[in-house]
Amino acid sequence: MGRKGQGHKPRHEVNIKNQRNLSNQEKEIIENVDKLLRISTIPQQPNVLKALENQREISLITDKLKDLEINKDSRNSVGNRATTATIDNFVKWVNENGAELKGCTITEFKGFELGLKVNTDIPQSSLVIAVPRKLMLSIETARKSELKDLMEKDQILKNMHNVALAIFLLVEKFKKNSFWKAYIDILPSTYSTVLYFTMDDLEELKGSPTLEIALRQIKSIARQYAYFHKLFHSSEDSVSRLMRDRFTYEEYW
Repeated sequence: MGRKGQGHKPRHEVNIKNQRNLSNQEKEIIENVDKLLRISTIPQQPNVLKALENQREISLITDKLKDLEINKDSRNSVGNRATTATIDNFVKWVNENGAELKGCTITEFKGFELGLKVNTDIPQSSLVIAVPRKLMLSIETARKSELKDLMEKDQILKNMHNVALAIFLLVEKFKKNSFWKAYIDILPSTYSTVLYFTMDDLEELKGSPTLEIALRQIKSIARQYAYFHKLFHSSEDSVSRLMRDRFTYEEYW
C-alpha cells in the first residue's frame, strides 16, 4: 500500500508543485490564459459592433501573450523554408517514401513564396504528382501516435478532427526525430486567412457579412489555445509534458 501511495500523486498535488516552481513570467502567462478563456467563452454577440469590441479585448490579451511567449517561439522556429537545403531535404524525403514529382520542381517565386515549376511539356491526362497514403498526415495517423491516449480522453480532440490534426502537427514539430520533420520545415509560417488580420483589417470589414464569420473563427482559435494551454499544464501524460514548455499562441494560430 505504501509503495502504491508514493507512486501515484493526485493531479491537484502535481499542479500545486508545478505552480510553486513557475517563474513570474510563467505565472503572468497563466493569468492571461485564464482571462482569455473567460472572455473567449462569452457567447458571440448578435450585434456585430459589440462582437468587434469583444475581439479588441481578446486581441489585447493575445498580443500580451505573444510578448510573454516570444522566447518559446524563437526556440520553436524552423527558420527560412525556402532555402535550398530545406527544399532538397523535403524532395529527398518524399522520394524515399514513394512520392513522385514528374516534370516539375519546387521553386521559390518572388512575391508568392514556394510553388511548383513545370520544367517540360506535360501531355494531357498524364501523371504529374503521386502521393502515397503514408505521406498523408491524417486523423488515422494521429490516432496511431503518442497522441492516441489524449485523443481518447479529451472530447475536443475526439470530436474535432481539425483541432486534433493541429495539435498532432505541433507534437511532431516539437519532438525529436519526427518522421514528418522535412514536411514541417517546408510549411508556410503564415497564411492569407482572417486569423492573421489585425484589428485595423477587421475594422475594414464593417458592413460585410464576412466580419461576423471572421470574428467567430478568431474567437474560436483563441478559446482553443486557452483550453489546451490549461490542459497541458494540468496533465501528466507524455504529450502534455512535451507541449507544456513549447505550446504558444503564435504556434497554435
